[in-house]
Amino acid sequence: MKKQSFLKGSAILVGMVVITKALGLLYKIPLANILGGTGMGYFSAAFSVFTPVFSIVAAGIPSAMSRLAAENAALGRFSNLRKQKRVAHLTFALFSLCACVLMILAAEPLGSAAVKEPAVKYALICIAPSVVFCSIMNVERGYYEGLSNMLPTALSEVAETVFKIVLGLGLALFTERYALDSFEQRGRVFGIACRDSLSAHDTALPFIAAAAILGSTLASGIACLMLLVGAKIKGDGITEDMLKADPVTDSRRRHAKTLLTLSLSIAFAAVITTMTGMIDMLTIAPCIKRAALKSPHIFEKYYSMGVSPRQLPTFMYGSYEGLAMLIYGLVPTLTAMFGKSALPSLSDAWARRDKAAFAESLQKMMTVSAVIAIPSGLGICVLARPALMFLFAARAAEVEAAAEPLAIMGLSVVFFGLSLPCFTVIQTLGKPAKAAAVIAAGGVIKLLLNLALISIPEINLSGAAVSELVSSAFVCVLTLREVYKLGGVRCSLLETYIKPLYAGVMCAVSARLTYDFIDKWKIVPVNYRLVTLTAVTFGGIMYFISLYLLCETPKNIIKYAFSKKK
Repeated sequence: MKKQSFLKGSAILVGMVVITKALGLLYKIPLANILGGTGMGYFSAAFSVFTPVFSIVAAGIPSAMSRLAAENAALGRFSNLRKQKRVAHLTFALFSLCACVLMILAAEPLGSAAVKEPAVKYALICIAPSVVFCSIMNVERGYYEGLSNMLPTALSEVAETVFKIVLGLGLALFTERYALDSFEQRGRVFGIACRDSLSAHDTALPFIAAAAILGSTLASGIACLMLLVGAKIKGDGITEDMLKADPVTDSRRRHAKTLLTLSLSIAFAAVITTMTGMIDMLTIAPCIKRAALKSPHIFEKYYSMGVSPRQLPTFMYGSYEGLAMLIYGLVPTLTAMFGKSALPSLSDAWARRDKAAFAESLQKMMTVSAVIAIPSGLGICVLARPALMFLFAARAAEVEAAAEPLAIMGLSVVFFGLSLPCFTVIQTLGKPAKAAAVIAAGGVIKLLLNLALISIPEINLSGAAVSELVSSAFVCVLTLREVYKLGGVRCSLLETYIKPLYAGVMCAVSARLTYDFIDKWKIVPVNYRLVTLTAVTFGGIMYFISLYLLCETPKNIIKYAFSKKK
C-alpha cells in the first residue's frame, strides 16, 4: 500500500484548495451580484444556522476516521480498518438523516426566532439534505486521508465545487428570471402581490437564495455519488494477504462507540469554532439597527445608494458575510490543509511514540502555515478596498460597507491561519476539549466586543472586525501554547514566525507603495484591476526574495520536495 509523503499530501490538498477557492470565487462573485447585500444576508443566515448542525453531525468525521485509520494501518490491523469503515457509514448515515429531518421540521421557527427572517426557512429546507451527503463523503475522505491518500478528498472537493457553480448559479438565475416574468405577467411573485419591479426583486430574494443553496445541496449529492463509485472502482490498496494477516476485528458496538466518542469530541470543538458565525448572525443586524436609530446621518451614504432603512441591518450583515468574510476565509482554509495532510504522519508518530518524527512534522506544518498566512493577511490589510473592487466592482454599496472591516480583518487572517492547523495537532493528541475551551473563551470575547462596538454609530460594522481580531489573537496565542505544551516539543520562534513576519511586512509595504504610485502617477489610463494585480505581483516578488534571503526552513522544504529521495 503506497502512502503519500507529508509534502506530497500537502501539495495535493493545497492545489485542491487553490482550485476550489478560485472556482468558489466564480460562484460567490456572480451570486453576490445577483443577490446583493440583502440577498446575501438570507444566504449567509441559512449557512450560519446550518453550520452548527453540520459541525455536530459531520465535522468531526474526517479527523476521527483519519486518526483511527492511521492508527490501524500503523498496527497492521487492516481487517479491523475495513470493518470500521462499514460501521462508520451506517452510523453516520443514520445520525445525519435524523439531523436532516429535524432541521426541515424546525426550519420555520429557526428562521423566525434565531434569524428574525421568516423567509430564511426556504433556504434552510433546501440546505438540510446536504448534511447526509457530507457525512457519507466525510467518512470516505477521512478513511483515505488516514491511509495518506489525499486524492479522493481533493477530487471530490473540486467536483463538488464545479457542480455548485453550474447548479447553484443556474438555479439562482432561473428563479430570478421566473420571478420577474411572473411579476410582468401577473403582478405577483410566488403568490405575493408587488408594487413595482424593485419590490418584485426584493420579494424574490429569499427564493433566489434558496435556489442557490438547493444547487449546492445537489452538487454535494453528485460529488458523494462520484466519490463512492470511484472508491469502489479504484480501491484502497489493501490486499487480501494484508487482510488475512490479521483477521481479528473489534465488535460493531465497539467501533460505533469509538467513532461517536472521538468524532463528537472533535465535533464539539468544531461547534465552538462556528460560534463566530452565529455570534455575527445574532448581533450584527440588531446592533446596526440600534446604531442607525441613534445616528441616521452616518448611514445616509447607503440610503443614497438604494438601500432602504428597513433593509439596512440585513444589507450590512450580508455585505460583511458575503464580501469581507469571503476573502477573510480564503487563507485559513489553505493553512488548515497543512494540518489535514500532517494528521496521518502526526498520528503515526504519536502512536509509535516517535518524538523526533512528531517534532519534524509539526515544524514543517507550522513553518509552511506561517509562510502563507503572514504575507496574505498583511496584504489584505493594505489592499482591502482594491481587492473588493477587483471582485465586486458592480456592488459599490456593499464594497463601501465591507472595505474598512476587511482591512482590520487582514490581521485576523494571520492569527486564524496559524490557529487552524494547531487544532488538528490538539485533536491528534487526544485533547479536543482543550481546543474547545480556548475557542469558547475567544467566542465570549467576540460576543462582548460585538455588543459593545457595533452599536456605536461611528464604528458600526468595523466593530465586528475589531472583535474578530482580538478574539483570533487570543485563540492563536493560547492554541500555540497548548500545542507545544502537549506535544512536549519546541519550534524555533525566529525561524518559524519572526523571519516570515519581516518578509511579510516587506511584501505588504511593497504592494501598497506600488499601488499608490501607479494610481497617482499613471501616465496613461490603466484599468484599476491591472493596478491591483501589478501591486500584488510586486509585493509577492519582494516577499519571496526576502523569504529566500532570511529563512532556511522553506529552502530546505523546497530542496526536499525536488530531491529524488522522498
